[in-house]
Amino acid sequence: MKTSTFTLILVATMLASCSSTPTPPSKKPTAKPASSSEQFTFRPRPVASADSEFNPATVDLKTVEQWLIDAKSSEPEEAAELLLRSAEVLLREGELARADDVVGELIAPELNADQALRLAIIRARVQRGHAEFSQALAQLSDPLIESAVLEAPVRRQMQYSQLRASLYEIEGDYLSAARERIFIDPMLSPGQQPSNRESIWGALMQIPTSMLVKNINSSTNRDYIGWLELASIAKDNQNNIDAQVKQRDAWLRNWPQHPAHDALPGGLDKLNDLIVERADQVALILPVTGRLAAYGKAIRDGFFAAYYETLNQGGSVPQINQYDSNATDINTLYQDVLNSGNKLVIGPLEKENLSALVANHPSSMNVPTLALNRIDGNRFPNGLYQFGLNPEDEAEQIAEIAMSKGYSRALILTPEGSWGQKVAAAFAQRWQDLNGKIVASQTFDASKNNYSERIKSILQIDKSQQRLQRLQQIIGFRPTYEPYRRSDIDFIFLLARPNEGRAIKPLLAYHYAGDIPVYATSHIYRGSNSPGKDQDINGVRFIDIPWIFNQKSAIRRDINAGIPSSAGYQRMYALGVDSFRLHLRLKQLRNGASGQVFGETGTLTLNELGQIERELSLAEIQDGVAVVNPLGAANQDVSNDF
Repeated sequence: MKTSTFTLILVATMLASCSSTPTPPSKKPTAKPASSSEQFTFRPRPVASADSEFNPATVDLKTVEQWLIDAKSSEPEEAAELLLRSAEVLLREGELARADDVVGELIAPELNADQALRLAIIRARVQRGHAEFSQALAQLSDPLIESAVLEAPVRRQMQYSQLRASLYEIEGDYLSAARERIFIDPMLSPGQQPSNRESIWGALMQIPTSMLVKNINSSTNRDYIGWLELASIAKDNQNNIDAQVKQRDAWLRNWPQHPAHDALPGGLDKLNDLIVERADQVALILPVTGRLAAYGKAIRDGFFAAYYETLNQGGSVPQINQYDSNATDINTLYQDVLNSGNKLVIGPLEKENLSALVANHPSSMNVPTLALNRIDGNRFPNGLYQFGLNPEDEAEQIAEIAMSKGYSRALILTPEGSWGQKVAAAFAQRWQDLNGKIVASQTFDASKNNYSERIKSILQIDKSQQRLQRLQQIIGFRPTYEPYRRSDIDFIFLLARPNEGRAIKPLLAYHYAGDIPVYATSHIYRGSNSPGKDQDINGVRFIDIPWIFNQKSAIRRDINAGIPSSAGYQRMYALGVDSFRLHLRLKQLRNGASGQVFGETGTLTLNELGQIERELSLAEIQDGVAVVNPLGAANQDVSNDF
């Protein structure tokens, strides 16, 4: 009997290893339930006395303990009020679990309207803190709660809308996020409105132009319509500043009382300067001979596709002078370009040529120079802009996306070699800057097909199996047992090419990690739909340039129709298109965070080093097909009358 008991204990052990008086709450009438048609109706803006509202910021934490004691002997409504106030103070202190526990027994339909609303906000804040974003939105979208908001005090309406807007942004539903912030804007003080309007603009800039236009007539709220129209103007005509200026000026005439009228966002107030200062003669320096000739020619073709598109639309275009970067020494060629009267340079593409130019111009370039690559360094000459499709940018963006989803523990999977090492380092640096933790990192070698071995090791499946073997040796028989993986991973950052990704994703499922979210760079996607092959990477979320997903783009169709071998160079064509658009808007980029260019390679901004950074589109492989913005897509056609 003792031996059996000891054996059972051993099996279990081995498996386990693998003081102020509260203010009496006031009674409030119960709100009438709202009909479904009122879900997005314009909410009235109530006027409430600040003295009549409880403010958790003013309460000493010690008071909470007395409230919790008093709640046990109070009438139900007063007890509910004490519990709600206690939870709100605890949330202020970051005590999510205790705040959730304090209101755990409260039931919304049994509370008055204001209390039910506060309960929903408390629970939504707790759920947001636990990265349960869809559950938090469900709390705030209950018909009872949306009805209560209609009669809530101004401060509560603002709190509700700001919380809901933040959750919509996390979930990728930027249109709904903007709608919430537009609603509360008139309630804010003049000092609060600029920040809120920046958030409105930031959300709208995440929405495709077609979706903005589609939703302009979906609301009767004038401010909302005006914001959508202005956003569509900002994102349209990226290659034709003259047309954009006409659209902007028409908007200013049509919307004299709009909140954005006197402080145009996104550099729209600087468009006239771009017209005055644009170069009339531009040099295009690309390799059209030598080992990089195919890439140089693809960039050139994309550049001229944008050039002729602008010309055909009636826009102004400069004289373009072409130079082969392989024809002579780059510094000699650069001087020839200047002697020929060029006012702006696009190129070179080769890193070694860019390094040579920088070495010869340590303080400043003679004319604005848009290089089509990026080199390492922490100081560069004035007038140099570096623009390239750097995978490090993608790694950093994935770190930011993962942090916004509430993840904190990452596992890194990358190929062996300097390329994988460099991208992994970029991800790791940005992730740690955001206070994320890297629990493990592993490399693989496609040539050795060692995916399973490496995945098994990093997930610690082999250790689980070793524990089983030791246990079997001790007890003398094989117990019913299934190996298990490590449990300290929130998501996997994957750098892999298409064939590598198609091998790795099924192996993750085989090794008990199929439920871990996987985020990858653009390298995992070939750039065109292959449902049969890409079934193997179902569920992988990745980022890529807008050009890849925009099958209806007229300029892309023209390139593909005119160049039979275009399939393998899609990203180079996009780089060429954007190099034309960017040369028109370099000053716009210098306007800081508001200076954005909406290109085919992403939303483009300029950092303090003169490097152009790209924000790419998020997609997910579903049934073998890439679906853009998978979280927000389901909500983009919702009626927006409010």
